[in-house]
Amino acid sequence: MMRSMRKPTGRSRLPTRRPTTGRRNTGNAAGTKTSAANSTADRAIDILLLFTEERPTWLMAEIAAHFDMPRSTIYRYLASLRSYALIIEDDRGGYRLGPKIFPLAQAARAGTSILSVAQPYFDKLNREFGEAVTLYERVGHESIPLLRLESRHSVKMIYSRGQMLPWPAAASSKALLAFAPPGDQEAILRLLVPVRFTGSTIRSLPLLRRALKTIRKQGYVYSDQEREEGVRAVAAPIFSRGEGRYCVTMSGPLFRITTKKIPLMIETVCKTASDITEGLNKREY
Repeated sequence: MMRSMRKPTGRSRLPTRRPTTGRRNTGNAAGTKTSAANSTADRAIDILLLFTEERPTWLMAEIAAHFDMPRSTIYRYLASLRSYALIIEDDRGGYRLGPKIFPLAQAARAGTSILSVAQPYFDKLNREFGEAVTLYERVGHESIPLLRLESRHSVKMIYSRGQMLPWPAAASSKALLAFAPPGDQEAILRLLVPVRFTGSTIRSLPLLRRALKTIRKQGYVYSDQEREEGVRAVAAPIFSRGEGRYCVTMSGPLFRITTKKIPLMIETVCKTASDITEGLNKREY
């Protein structure tokens, strides 16, 4: 949290005796109280953000260890969140998100115009190929899934959320990074640490920069087992107010996404992204 700095006045730093007024004391007390309230709210939000699809349940001891705080302090935060039904405690002492989260999520979805624009195009894409399609949004250095339609085939893949950090190997992550504004892109690149997910993963920053340049030139990403063995994916950017803020990704197993299907798959995914961009721009301007 950034604190405001008081400009020097040129007066002596020697203490002077001044009469104390009730108004001055009240102001200091109010400032301290507000600061404490902000700190409490920040920590409560930090706790809520711990819960993800990959980690939906946390023990109190694990939360305390994560933040390096006493259990008694964490318990007070948890008790406050429980009182609002934002989290609940299960029979085993684990904590997970509570029922009050659902109306908040629905309100967030209702306020996101891209979902209403993208839904019919995603339905069509999902019906045509039968593979999983996902809509991602870049928020800072994170890749957030907003909408996902599962594969229509009996053999399905376990959903793996694409992440930009520590290393963008998924098609969605590379698409969002490639079309991010230059300043944002450089800030993210400075945080990256190469990770070898598979034998096909790009494993150096110079090679990644070269790949991002190619992606921007061709307008899409084709990933062949770079994030997970046996999985191929295609991703294309969706532009909002001139910025590649979103992307559409289609992914599936190697035995279904054959080399013969890839050209049509790339063409269709790019057309879908272009149509959604056009529909989104009509609403925004």
